[in-house]
Amino acid sequence: MDQKIIVRLMKTEIHNFKNVSSGEVKYMNYGSLNNGSGFCHSDIVGIYGQNGSGKTALVEALDALKHILSGEELPYKIFSGLITGNKDTRIVSLFYLSKGDDEYKVQYEVKLTADVSAEKINLAEEKIVYWRKGSLWKSERDLTFSNPYYDNDDILTHQNLAIQSRHMSAFKDIPFLGSMQTLAAVSAQGHISVFFSKRVQKALGDLENKNSDEVKHFTNIIKWLMRFSEVDFHVIKVNQLGDINGNECIPLNMHYENETSIIQGCLPLFINGQGELPEDLLSLFKNTIEAINIAIKAIIPNLQIELKEKARLEKNDGRKWIQIELYSCRDGKRFLTRYESEGIKRIISLLSALISVYNNPAVCLVVDELDSGIFEYLLGELLGMMQEEMRGQLIFTSHNLRALEKLDTQSIVCSTTNPDNRYIRLTGINKNNNRRDFYIRAIAIGGQKEELYDEKDLQAMSYAFRKAGKKTTEKIELPFTEEIRSKMERSSEVSEQGQKEAK
Repeated sequence: MDQKIIVRLMKTEIHNFKNVSSGEVKYMNYGSLNNGSGFCHSDIVGIYGQNGSGKTALVEALDALKHILSGEELPYKIFSGLITGNKDTRIVSLFYLSKGDDEYKVQYEVKLTADVSAEKINLAEEKIVYWRKGSLWKSERDLTFSNPYYDNDDILTHQNLAIQSRHMSAFKDIPFLGSMQTLAAVSAQGHISVFFSKRVQKALGDLENKNSDEVKHFTNIIKWLMRFSEVDFHVIKVNQLGDINGNECIPLNMHYENETSIIQGCLPLFINGQGELPEDLLSLFKNTIEAINIAIKAIIPNLQIELKEKARLEKNDGRKWIQIELYSCRDGKRFLTRYESEGIKRIISLLSALISVYNNPAVCLVVDELDSGIFEYLLGELLGMMQEEMRGQLIFTSHNLRALEKLDTQSIVCSTTNPDNRYIRLTGINKNNNRRDFYIRAIAIGGQKEELYDEKDLQAMSYAFRKAGKKTTEKIELPFTEEIRSKMERSSEVSEQGQKEAK
């Protein structure tokens, strides 16, 4: 039986990213792994704080990290607005990697800049530092590369590009690290990482027969991190809620694993009318729905999901598709899942990913606004179960405070009002304290290292509402033409029709 590759996030730092000037989150394994005291299986961290205090910024940074480690370009439309123009935007992540007797601690740092004219995100500088595990963490190695081709179109002006390292002699058996011109130019052209790319993966594969420890260690680190990002690292962002609330589809976040293959990703379950999916994915959908049905009975009694085949189609390219509808079956009634509540659709969307992180120690699941639409008592019980028995790593943001009563104190990270120190853990909590009440008291009266809520906003709220109310009652002249009247009437008709369909 093959030994499993385990990768865990130990720490994330973000600098000048979105509304975070500087912030650091240490995950549950940070202390135990640094001290060499072993691997902690209960690895769950929830981020709590007021709106606009950096919770989603952490999720976006982890999503950017997933793209980079997968050897992908960062989508400009998604990330350009998160990168500050005047200061360096940096993401730093510390990982633990293991397979059998091989264990590593790896820190990866990337500097990002936005090229507005080309509408591209540049990976201007990358740095890897890693340690091997013996009796202690030892044999530190570092590699840093600043890619000059983002600032210079003439690739012939730089003839002797090489990785910068305090231990360059250790990498003598990895030729491309000493001559980076081609790799740098290709990476800059594709706006991808110089370390995590298919080209590097292939070059390292060609070196596997070399009898060199450094080749082995460097190859393990690059390949294991790339595999982690492609297979076991799931980031579920809040924009999926729009698909659910718009009643177009349920984004099915899935991790499917059997003896021959592993598939992870987000597949759309179309619920607004009949959806279509490729015939070769039908069995995958059915297996995922079966797994969801096993778990959902314990969460929502008597509910089962049914995938109904309506017709078989053949496209112009010869590929075969299946036309499907998704039904809910409950208490002897069968109806289209589009008529379920947003909370149930959200649970269906997340269940496959939650099942995988519960059972699989290799999976890391990151969810923004985990609580959205989910009954707070159910959320608390779910998180309590996950903390006790989960085998993977779960990182989530939430506004619902019920989870504070179920999670250990060290599993709770609070976002603050200070952009230079965005994330802290609560201090001064006694065993007998209710963590929910303690958190609310900390918001109201302070006592933590940073403010958790900006009271000035509350003081200004009533004044702002009064001022806004005066604005809405001012007399203004409106050109109330027949055209405007007609548009308003049509809008009213559309609204009434939508209400009738919902009933």
